[in-house]
Amino acid sequence: MEEHSEIMTIEEISIENISINPNQPRRIFSEEDLAELSRSILEIGLIHPPLVRPLPDQAGFYELVSGERRFRAAGLAGLKKIPVVIGSRSKSLSAQQALAENIQRVDLNPIEIAYALKSLIDKFGLTQEELAQRMGKKRSTIANYLRVLTLPKNIQESINSGKITMGHAKTILSLSDPALRIWLYERILRDDLSVRQAEAEAQKIQKKAKKKNLTYANRDFYLEQLSDKIQVRMGTKVHIVGKGKKGRILIDYYNLEDLDRLLEIFGVDGL
Repeated sequence: MEEHSEIMTIEEISIENISINPNQPRRIFSEEDLAELSRSILEIGLIHPPLVRPLPDQAGFYELVSGERRFRAAGLAGLKKIPVVIGSRSKSLSAQQALAENIQRVDLNPIEIAYALKSLIDKFGLTQEELAQRMGKKRSTIANYLRVLTLPKNIQESINSGKITMGHAKTILSLSDPALRIWLYERILRDDLSVRQAEAEAQKIQKKAKKKNLTYANRDFYLEQLSDKIQVRMGTKVHIVGKGKKGRILIDYYNLEDLDRLLEIFGVDGL
């Protein structure tokens, strides 16, 4: 088990000696926000120093644990050195700290969170339950984020850009058929459905799909083939409805002349 305790020091070090944490989940930074923060840093300084850890195989070099936005803004402001909090976190704890801080600050969009969670599971062999405990989240929440990554890329991009919410994504995932998921997604965009409206629509879709599957399961393909053959012979729609050894043959006609034509085929004289 890894040791969670560590010694913290504050030092001023060269920006060039700090590398970005490869496990940093955040990938999108607003240029406008960075510019605004860089102006603030020039005016009043870097009030909240980023957290870094020493790189074990490179003396004098460090890796960001948290505070990448401040780090980028400081570089944008032209600073050569910045104050940092130096901790001794392991690589695994560093990655978990970076993710936890961003999630707790709600700085990440759902797709970034999902990929970050998957990365931690893949790289450090954590179970969903273990990760949930360390992140202070429910296991079901972790599972829902990971399921979002199974959605098509266009839906993921819409979540990423804020066109649809995580609530919409969960509703789309409630449908097992990929085609129905796409249909519901397009309906959400077209009609600007709220999450509640999307949930109601998903329920309707599920009921229709269940009814269709039940009808399909009860179909008798032998009787359908007979219906097709009789339909060709009669020149009109024919339905055979069977139940056990009994059933009915339904033959459509569209006017009196059509009825006379069918009676002639049966060899029955019209009255």
